[in-house]
Amino acid sequence: MRTGSGSRPLELLAPFLLLHAVLLLGLQRQLPLQQRLADYPAQLLSILRPEVLGQTLPLALLSGTYLLGGLALAWGLATLLGRVARPALWVLEGLPPFLLLVAGVGAGLAVTVPRGLNFPLTPWSPLMLALIMTALALPAAARAALLTRQATGEALAAEHSRVARAMGLPERAVLRRATRVALPERATGLAGDVLGLALSLAVIEGLLQFPGVGNEVYVALQGTFAGAQGGTVRVQTLSAALAALLALSLVYGWIGRTLAARLDPRPRTGGSDGQAGA
Repeated sequence: MRTGSGSRPLELLAPFLLLHAVLLLGLQRQLPLQQRLADYPAQLLSILRPEVLGQTLPLALLSGTYLLGGLALAWGLATLLGRVARPALWVLEGLPPFLLLVAGVGAGLAVTVPRGLNFPLTPWSPLMLALIMTALALPAAARAALLTRQATGEALAAEHSRVARAMGLPERAVLRRATRVALPERATGLAGDVLGLALSLAVIEGLLQFPGVGNEVYVALQGTFAGAQGGTVRVQTLSAALAALLALSLVYGWIGRTLAARLDPRPRTGGSDGQAGA
């Protein structure tokens, strides 16, 4: 039996602040720790400044589109990959997304350039949207397919499935029920992958120098390590970009866990649901 419907949005605040502080303080190692700790509250509050928000929110929209598209595509691909052999899935889940993207861009250039065609390396071009989403989705979809297959097998071997067969329920209906029970595992698995996908997206955006919160982190870090001028503005930009990146991953993760709880066909414990399922 399941015991809840996912964490509440306010519960994301503590991990958000912790991760943001660890990343921001860790990326300013050229400064003494005491100074970093003293400056952090102001750097955190600078996220709310209108000029910082005006710069960060459009970039967060672009990165959020890539990330949401990758997660949605991974959900669909997990179904298609469910019949692929386990060794192939093990290989696929270990592939870094940015390497998949480089391979996709390289293949596209190899096909288009010799023919005098244009390969649109722009953020909102349908081709680049598809390539980035696919690069993010494939490893996550392979992991989700493995989780779904395992959960389906466990459901088919469970006592309730054996009882259903003994009572004459068709095998197709038993399999359908087992698949429904496994869907929450897929949603939970993808929710657990969100932070890793967000970090991979940051690498991709920095690698391609695409507008996005990942590229903002990359540019701000370049200025930090190079000792460029405008340190306060640069740190504010870094703080806001990290905050947007973490907020996207935490919110999408919360949505995934909530979806898992909603998809679970088993009765909840506690309250009226728990009494009904008792």
